Amino acid sequence: MSKLKLFTLETPLGLLRGAVGPKGLVALTLRQDEGQYLERVLARRAPGAGREKVEAKATEPGRQLAAYFQNPHAPLDAALDLEGLTAFSQAVLTALRDIPPGQTLTYGQMARVVERPLAPRAVGQALHHNPLPLFLPCHRVIGANGGLTGFGSGLPAKKALLAWESGENPW
Repeated sequence: MSKLKLFTLETPLGLLRGAVGPKGLVALTLRQDEGQYLERVLARRAPGAGREKVEAKATEPGRQLAAYFQNPHAPLDAALDLEGLTAFSQAVLTALRDIPPGQTLTYGQMARVVERPLAPRAVGQALHHNPLPLFLPCHRVIGANGGLTGFGSGLPAKKALLAWESGENPW
């Protein structure tokens, strides 16, 4: 793999970090941890790849994310690199793109979407390991009772993103 382009972007939720490779966005995180989580993801997704720091606006994903934090209906459709993920994870994660901003599905509904109706927990695991949140909007998946559950960047961030996409200004 050639060099990854690493970028950071200030958002209302804090610093967002991403990595873009030749096939598209490889990893993205909203975790506020000085970049350690991003490096753990990259160790799995792009071992041995070189790194080059760039401005967020120098990448298509960075430009799209900046637009999203101005308008929750701005498209997040940059090329994504899902290489190395299982077929099931890819099916679950790509199906997330069909959930419109401001809408949600439950884990059980997602299991039915990917034709594995008895696998809502497996769906949850695939979402837990989502390397590309926002572009693959796992924050739009909620518990069976309508409650917010599981989001790697924390439930306050999930709540804020859902509010933002529903027309509120949570920040």
